[in-house]
Order: sequence, then structure tokens, then C-alpha cells
Amino acid sequence: MNYEVIPLPFFASQLKRLVKKFPSLRQEYASLIAILETDPEQGTPLGNGCFKIRLAIASKGKGKRGVQGLLQW
Repeated sequence: MNYEVIPLPFFASQLKRLVKKFPSLRQEYASLIAILETDPEQGTPLGNGCFKIRLAIASKGKGKRGVQGLLQW
């Protein structure tokens, strides 16, 4: 089953700002969305269908704590 991932408006605006600073984030975020559309239960469950996702940013040179997003369906 496929799902549609819709980011919250605040997250989308912050992502747009961060992509300017970290160019690799655009591709890494697209890869994450592709994974979530096929299997949405990734990350740490927070309850009520919410999951915490950590994403590594290659251009930042740091680990998975670089960007955190909260996704809900």
C-alpha cells in the first residue's frame, strides 16, 4: 500500500531554508519521502500515529541529529 507524505507548513518552510545552507538535504529528504510512502512506520513511535525521524545531512558533516521532523498521518 502506498501513502502520501504531506509535511506540515512550518516544517516545509524550515526545510526550504535549510536546503539553501545544506544542498545535499534536497536529495536526502526526497529519499526519505520515497521510503515513507511505502513504509510509513519508520523512526521512533511517539504515539497517536506520530513518528520521530532523524535524517543525516551529508553536506553538514554530522550524524543523524542534523534535522528532525515530525510526521503524522
